Amino acid sequence: MHESSPILFDLCVMALAAVGGFIGALIGLGGGALVVPGLVMLLGVPMKTAVSASLVAVVFTSIGAAMIPGRDALTNYRVGLLLELVAGVASIVGALTAFLISTIALQITFGVVLLFTAALSMRRVEDVDTSMLPSTGLVEDVDTSMLPSTGLAARLALDGVQETAAGPRIYRIRRVGWGLAIMGLAGTIAGMLGLGAGAVKVLSMDTCMKMPFRTSTVTSNFMIGATAAAGSLVFLRLGMIDPVIAGLVAIGIVPGAMLGSWLVSRIKLRALRLVFLLFVSVMGVQMLLKAAGVLP
Repeated sequence: MHESSPILFDLCVMALAAVGGFIGALIGLGGGALVVPGLVMLLGVPMKTAVSASLVAVVFTSIGAAMIPGRDALTNYRVGLLLELVAGVASIVGALTAFLISTIALQITFGVVLLFTAALSMRRVEDVDTSMLPSTGLVEDVDTSMLPSTGLAARLALDGVQETAAGPRIYRIRRVGWGLAIMGLAGTIAGMLGLGAGAVKVLSMDTCMKMPFRTSTVTSNFMIGATAAAGSLVFLRLGMIDPVIAGLVAIGIVPGAMLGSWLVSRIKLRALRLVFLLFVSVMGVQMLLKAAGVLP
């Protein structure tokens, strides 16, 4: 398509980027989970070129999401900046890894990561106010707003406030060390696969660090741009970024990201999580089939 009909190819790239930006901003993925397999399997773009273009797309997804009013009220900037210190460095390591390994290995890794993310997302489907539930003695049943801040979370004042139907409610940040460790993994995935790794970031923040899901999603949108920018520098230095494809992706992704970011606070959490699960599952299976030679 690229050679026979360049105008149609350009339009398809921008349309794909717009859809990727919409879904990415909506569920905190960064858009790469759609952009990479779409470029590779639908438009015939080489895998590593698609990954590098996707990293550029993730940067613009974050910028587009930042343009939506009301986003600041949901974002925990202190947590985001702390975690980004680790994720940014790890993204550079991941980008170097992508340059060194084969295309098939990259495709297999991409598929496995998406399926693993889908598996992790098969857990609770609502933000629950645990103070209203009968206690079973488990840590997860404790109303964290009633617990004192501890450790690094206390020293850096990482706790935040969530608006609920009953009014503002404090949430306490837990297990900061585990959060930093997972961010290292997320950054490596981002740089190597062009995903933004928002999926891993959201899951780590709301499951490991006990942040509300919506707050985790919007904070992830804030972080993914910086993580992807770090990885993009490596691809740029190695001459692996196609300026035409990357530019088209950047043009298409911003309006989609703005729409997704605007809708994130207007859609039920169950719908958000179901979209998340279905989307990453389909993309993961398709990429594995591509690596196995079942798909062209």
